[in-house]
Formats: sequence, C-alpha cells, structure tokens
Amino acid sequence: MTKCMKCGVYIADKTDKCPLCQQVVADVNNLSSDMNSIPITEDYKGLESLDGNRYPDVKGTSRKYRLLENIILFLSIVCQIVLTTVDYMADKDINWSIIVLLVLIYANVTLRLAIVGKNGYIFKTVSTFVFTLLLLVGIDLLTGDRGWALTFVFPGAIIALVVGTIVLMIVNHRNWQSYMMMQIFLVLMSAIAMILVATDVIWFPYLAMGAMGASLFLFLGTLIIGDRRARTELKRRFHV
Repeated sequence: MTKCMKCGVYIADKTDKCPLCQQVVADVNNLSSDMNSIPITEDYKGLESLDGNRYPDVKGTSRKYRLLENIILFLSIVCQIVLTTVDYMADKDINWSIIVLLVLIYANVTLRLAIVGKNGYIFKTVSTFVFTLLLLVGIDLLTGDRGWALTFVFPGAIIALVVGTIVLMIVNHRNWQSYMMMQIFLVLMSAIAMILVATDVIWFPYLAMGAMGASLFLFLGTLIIGDRRARTELKRRFHV
C-alpha cells in the first residue's frame, strides 16, 4: 500500500503516482494502514468517495495554477516586447534583450515543469538541472564564450546534486532506493562532462573528474551496500 503525501490518501493499487494529483506516492508498509487516520484539513474540500473519505479539490487547485501560469506568460511576452524595442532603439541592434529573453523562457519553463507541474520530484530535479545549465550556457555564449558554464557550473552542479541525494537518502532512509534513478542520471551527466574534457570543451578537468568520481562511487556504494533491495529497485524501474 502507498500513500500520497500531498492528498493524504492511501492507494491499494500498484502505482507510482497518485490518481488524483499525479504526485509520486510513498511506500507506507511500515506505517499505519488505518484509513480513518487520514487527516482532513480545510484545504481538502470538494469530492467525497463512496466510503465517506474526503478528497482534495485537485481540479480547483490546478485551475488556479493554470491561471497563474498564463498571467506570468502574458506579462513575460509584454515585458520582452518592450525591452527588445528599447534595446533596438538605443543602438539599432539587439544585444542584452536576448539575455532577458533566455531568462524569461527559463522562468516560464521552470514554473510549468518544476514548480507547479504534476511530475515526480526526480523529473522536476532533472528538468531544473537541464534548463538551468542551458540558460547559463546561453548567457556564456552571449557574453564572450569563455566556457565558464560548462567548465565550472556543469560539474559543480553534479557534485551539489550528489551531496543533496546523499542527504535525501539519509532523511528518507525508509525509501532510499527511490533515489537510484537520480544516481544513474548523475553518472550519465558526469560521463558527458568527461567527454567534454576529452574534447577540450572543458578546460579545467579536475572538477569534472571529481563529479565523475562522486557520482560513480555513490551509485556503486548504493548498489553494493543496498544489495537485494537496490537490485530489485533497478529491475522494477527498467522492467527486467
């Protein structure tokens, strides 16, 4: 049995996501299975199931988020048009307004995918990582192409995510195996960083080497120490 920590409902089916809000559910085998223990707060107003349990009005909340997203998108478009016009009228060229465009695109994409999106925390973390890196690489290219984004930010972010994953595994020790997909992602990103080192795109290799070692050791340590539970998680994720 699993439980959605956002909706507060228990789910008997074998699923990774809540059927109401699509958030990733948590394993509650070690918790109480008493359905009457589900807290009902003022935020959980709306639909009621046949057995009398109250569920949150997820659709109402989604509509509010949708409206907020559309308002921010509209303001971003207006802001970009105004700033591009000012940039062009100032020197008959478009320079710094392109950076503003990248920032506005990043803000809207991050809002829709990583903040109010219905995807799981791993997808949100990965998407935030990728779009932040793309934003900084774009700014780097527009400001002289010094290579600081890929050389320092890219491997530095990998190391930071490795440390964050370790902390999350310690805090959520009952469900530590759920972070193995994040570890695989970090190993793949570290491999890309090493390829960039080999092709001289990254000109300071030591940070990338540290990221490769940290991510690889974390994955191997989890796989070896986690033993059967870790292998079961990988089989379940890759359906083997």
